[in-house]
Amino acid sequence: MAFFSVLLALLLEQIKPLGRLSVVYGARKALTDFAARNFDAGERRHGLAAWFIAVLLPALLSLLVYWAALRVHILLAFAWNVVVLYFTLGFRQFSHYFTDISDALNHGDVPGARATLKQWKALDTVEMSADDVTQQTIEHALVAAQRYVLGVFFWFLLPLGPAGAVLYRMAEYTAGKWNANDSDASPWLRDFATRAFHVLDWLPARLTAAGYAVVGNFEEAVDMWRNYARLWPDSNTGAMLAAAAGAVGIRLGATAQHAVPEPGEQAWSSAIDAEAQPAGIQPQMPGDVPTSAHLRNVVGLVWRSVLLWMLLLAVVTITMWVS
Repeated sequence: MAFFSVLLALLLEQIKPLGRLSVVYGARKALTDFAARNFDAGERRHGLAAWFIAVLLPALLSLLVYWAALRVHILLAFAWNVVVLYFTLGFRQFSHYFTDISDALNHGDVPGARATLKQWKALDTVEMSADDVTQQTIEHALVAAQRYVLGVFFWFLLPLGPAGAVLYRMAEYTAGKWNANDSDASPWLRDFATRAFHVLDWLPARLTAAGYAVVGNFEEAVDMWRNYARLWPDSNTGAMLAAAAGAVGIRLGATAQHAVPEPGEQAWSSAIDAEAQPAGIQPQMPGDVPTSAHLRNVVGLVWRSVLLWMLLLAVVTITMWVS
């Protein structure tokens, strides 16, 4: 049932993308604001309660609905899986930005590409060259693919089912929202939300990196993963982006030097042995500088990775039916 739930949800999301102003997104924001406003009083136990209300409560509710539906009929449980996945998993939740930037760069409209990237990630893009915009777009798109597709895919396939998908997406959302510059969340809540998502994303990020190695240039992907993942202060992001860079044969790292280190992780400037780098030059990985032509290669890499995991899931499903 898991295979067909994921497949149908992806097809529905391609046909009818979920709008950013949907009722579900509004409810998510309202719940997160309610939890922070009413439970985050600055102490450890308050921040923990706020996170539990915003993240674990909707995950638990989705699990209870699934169990109740399963007791009525398996098709009702299947429908609930598809509904949950439709709201948590999908390329179209971010791909329109990527497509618009790609089209602008292919037509030589660098100002238009800068404007779209700024709208998407709220970055200062005024002085960015076409190559800078391309590199930023690739890195943000790969992170989005992990958090909107591959990470959700992993957590849904665990015994928690739809609750796992909700848990992952809500943890990612709260970590971003409560660590935003305009957030009033307490330092403890900010730190806990970041740590919690880091733990939840640890294994999915590395499975994604492994998938990129399998469907891309395996040797280069593994080499980049082993030697250059530390460019990013967040080890999850570093593993995934370094493997993707090696798999496609490009140089990444535009988002590394400005990223905030995860708890216990190294800062970007100290990640690579300074003696191995030329004097006065910031550390960087080898590979071709990304151009607009590489955008298509990155899209192909992500889709091949999704197809790989779908194929493995299909094999497991058929094996279970036969046995």
